[in-house]
Amino acid sequence: MNQSIKNMKKSVIQDQKVDDNQQRKKNEENLKIPLNLYRSYTRITQQSLLEEIAPMMSQIEFLKKNCPEGTKIEEFAAQACSYFNYEQFSKGQIVFNYGEYGDKVYLILLGEVGVFISKSQEEVSSDKEVIETYKSNLNPFEEEVLDYETVFKKKKRPQDLQMELLLAQQKNPFEINNMYFKDGVCYYKKVFQFYSGQAFGDMALSSDKPRTASILVLSDQLHVLTMNRQDFKSVGERSIKEKNQTFEYFLSIFVGVSKFIVTKFIQYFQKIEFAPQTILWKEGDEPKFFLLIVRGRIEIYRSYAEDTLHGKLKEPSIFQQKIKPKKKVTLSQLSDNSFVGEAELIDNIPIRLYSCMTSDNTLAYYMESDAFNIVRKNHPDFLKILKEKSHVIKSYLLRREKYLFENIQKQDKAMEKLQYPDSNNTERVTVDELYRDISQLNSKILRSQQRSKLTTTTDIVNSNNLLSKKITPQSDMFIFHKKQLESLKQKKQSQSQSSSVIPSINLQKSISQNNFALENQVLKSYRKMRFQQFQANREVCLKIKSSIRSFMTTQPRSSSHESSFPIVSNEFVKKIGTLQEFYFAKSFITTNK
Repeated sequence: MNQSIKNMKKSVIQDQKVDDNQQRKKNEENLKIPLNLYRSYTRITQQSLLEEIAPMMSQIEFLKKNCPEGTKIEEFAAQACSYFNYEQFSKGQIVFNYGEYGDKVYLILLGEVGVFISKSQEEVSSDKEVIETYKSNLNPFEEEVLDYETVFKKKKRPQDLQMELLLAQQKNPFEINNMYFKDGVCYYKKVFQFYSGQAFGDMALSSDKPRTASILVLSDQLHVLTMNRQDFKSVGERSIKEKNQTFEYFLSIFVGVSKFIVTKFIQYFQKIEFAPQTILWKEGDEPKFFLLIVRGRIEIYRSYAEDTLHGKLKEPSIFQQKIKPKKKVTLSQLSDNSFVGEAELIDNIPIRLYSCMTSDNTLAYYMESDAFNIVRKNHPDFLKILKEKSHVIKSYLLRREKYLFENIQKQDKAMEKLQYPDSNNTERVTVDELYRDISQLNSKILRSQQRSKLTTTTDIVNSNNLLSKKITPQSDMFIFHKKQLESLKQKKQSQSQSSSVIPSINLQKSISQNNFALENQVLKSYRKMRFQQFQANREVCLKIKSSIRSFMTTQPRSSSHESSFPIVSNEFVKKIGTLQEFYFAKSFITTNK
């Protein structure tokens, strides 16, 4: 179902094209009066009749394109209509043949014609194989007249088969031997058609080259207006000039291709204009055409998931893909004389690989996929040059995509280093180094005093534990903070109010246990210290150090638990006294828990 929806989706070219059926009906209704007048007079020269049909004829695109600048379209239409002659053709009749010298331009008033060009060698060979296979299955002892429709009934589409039979002009193709049929093989095929209000045959008059296609009448009757070469060159001077400019432009693009070949495939290109920010196609769409930029700029971009851009290979879930928006990454901007969108058609890729959008007002020629398949079979020179140009653009896009991915991932690594600068160089300091006297740092260190450097966290922890065991209580000392003591009192008061039963406080811990817990807490606090914090609090540290003796007590216990403090060893006091980078210890060890 998704595939059918995709096929039904119109391209930006199809959105701008006029519906053929509606336009045909509109033109037929508009040209009824001119058709009746020309059928009556064959050629109109009376000024009153010319002025009558001028408003209706001025709606024809052929006359609009040829109207000189500064001239009113109705005045020009009245002048041009005086040069037209009326002609009529029947169904199956050939208006002109491929390769003939062009001497007229044709404007259809009513009816429809088909444009036929020669088939490729592959198509001709395929038809020959079908005929040989059919003959091999016949009875060799019975003569049987081959029927063209019976032979190709299951090998060709019904509409193609009807066109070839119409080209045979109601004769058996196996009995015809001309430029269109030989030994039952049709050498031409229908590629296009014209209807009321459209003109054809002007290419040969503009370039003075032979006809590049044959024209066959498809409708029951064809009513046309014709203008000879001399009159066309005088009336259609503007159109001739534009066609010559287009011809020279394509010669400059396809260098080395003969002029005759250019005139054959140039008819498959059509001119179109786009406004800025027009999305031509999106990644994943079906390729339906390609462009040749004449003037303007077209941006090629892709949408990537964040994880893909940053080199994360893990595929997100379907739910994450729908929620997380993709990031647009511009790969290139193409301008004048560049081809866009041809790579998928050349390589027969069913979906678009990139998204495409116009950046400025853009004028371009486009060729649809059906026409491209015809050109690639009949004009290998054109395809060769197109492949070369496509390869250059495709290679550049791949290099550009790789370059962008590498740069984004390099940027990610650089940002990671800025956010975590010390992740690979973690500073490891032992307790012994924290307590080292600064005055001894500049003294000479004997070789016998040197110790192996502790490099792992386990070694540092073991060293700190050994140092802690060496400290033994010898004197009484206690360091506390008044604010922490007050907060502790408030906490105990709130606990006593919330619970009727107050748990008993165990004050029977030995002096050595209290001292050891205090010393461990202080040592732990010092490990987290930074030298920058010490510089900011140096003056406070010195004041605490000078008044430290006032906090010492000779009583091991007191009557109330709030004022009972553990005893600190003299050796521990000396350690703190000799430390210059000591700061206020913000930890308080109580005997409650």
